[in-house]
Amino acid sequence: MDNQRLQAFYDKTTERIVGRLKKDTDLFTGIKEVCKYFGVSAGQFQCLGSLKCATFLQVAKGDKEGLIKYSPKVQTTSEVEIISGVGFIGVNEQGELDVHFHGTVVDCDKKLDGGHFIEGENITAITVEFIILPLKDVVLTRKNDEIFNVPVFTFNQKEA
Repeated sequence: MDNQRLQAFYDKTTERIVGRLKKDTDLFTGIKEVCKYFGVSAGQFQCLGSLKCATFLQVAKGDKEGLIKYSPKVQTTSEVEIISGVGFIGVNEQGELDVHFHGTVVDCDKKLDGGHFIEGENITAITVEFIILPLKDVVLTRKNDEIFNVPVFTFNQKEA
């Protein structure tokens, strides 16, 4: 697979997919496109690279003791390098591909930041290189957690 937005190849020996997102490709959209192309509906991925800016949520103290919530949206004011990033691939309750990604970035002022990245708001500046580790016998379904009311992946054995 090689087009204007991304490049990706399947390694038969390790059963992994490696590639890169090219300039102006959204992180989530690109990973989902690769997964659709290679038939991946569950897996884990890692990446590093550069973004025009990073947009994410961060954990914050909740209204009650022992509860947490997410902060308002945080956006960097310059380009960033993803120095560490890991995510899961699964489906939402409607069966559509869903990505959950957390990353650490450093900006042009050498400030470290990061958190829970937001779909559609993390556009590649130069390149984002990734590896996808598909799961074949597990189903990841994202649905709201009963306590925190935020979407989380649940893990189940795929039925034969």
